[in-house]
Amino acid sequence: MKKGLQTFPHVASAVFDEEQTDGFVEEMRSMALGLVLQLDEDPSGMRAQGHGDALAPTGCTFRLAQRSDIPTICDMRCAQSAEYWELAPSADALRLFHAETEAYLSRTLNRSVFVGLVERGGEAVSMSGLEAADRMPVISAHGGAQRAATVIACYTPPQHRGKGYMRRMLAAWTSMAPMLGLDTLYMETHNHSMRHLALAAGYEHVSDKFRLSLPVPDTFPHGGDPGARPVSL
Repeated sequence: MKKGLQTFPHVASAVFDEEQTDGFVEEMRSMALGLVLQLDEDPSGMRAQGHGDALAPTGCTFRLAQRSDIPTICDMRCAQSAEYWELAPSADALRLFHAETEAYLSRTLNRSVFVGLVERGGEAVSMSGLEAADRMPVISAHGGAQRAATVIACYTPPQHRGKGYMRRMLAAWTSMAPMLGLDTLYMETHNHSMRHLALAAGYEHVSDKFRLSLPVPDTFPHGGDPGARPVSL
C-alpha cells in the first residue's frame, strides 16, 4: 500500500545518507525528534508541542522514540511478534529475540528506523515504526526516485485496543514523515483491521508480498563461515 506525501527536496537524503551534513536537514530531523503531537479524537485536530510544553492531562500524545525507549519497544515487539505469528516461544527464545531487537535498534534508531509511541498518562499504549531501508530505487510520481519507508511494528496491547490509537498514529506519520525526508509510505500487513485503517488513511493497494522460509543448518561447514563455500546456481 502506498501513500504519496508532500515532497521536500532538500531533506531527501535525511534518512539514507548518514554522512549528510546539510544544516537544514539536521534542523528538520532535530525538530521532528523534539516534537510531541497532542492527538485529539479527530486526527485533523493534531497540535504540535515541544517536549517542555504543557499537555492536556486527559489527551494522548505521539512522539518519536529515543534511545531510552528501546527496552519498551523491545517488550512491545516481543508481545506483538508472539501474538501476530500465533507462537508460544520459550523464555530463552524470547530473551534471544529481545536481545537481537535491542541490538538492531541500537544500530538503527533515528537513523534508518523511526519508532513512534502513543502515550497516555506517561504509559506507551501503542507503537509503530518507519523503516527506510536502502534498496533498489523505485521511480517516483514526483520525479526521480521515491524516498520511501515501510510502516512496521504496528502494535497496541490488548488492554488498550478499541480506542483509535493506531488510526491516529497513522495520521501522525503522514505529518511527521516529510520532516524525515520521506515522500512515500508503504504498509505490508495481512491483518484485516490494519488493512481497513490503511485504506481509510488514504493508502492504496499496489502489490502483494510473498514469503519463502528457507532451512538454516545449525552449523556451517568450513569453520562456520557461510560464505566460505561457493553456491552453484
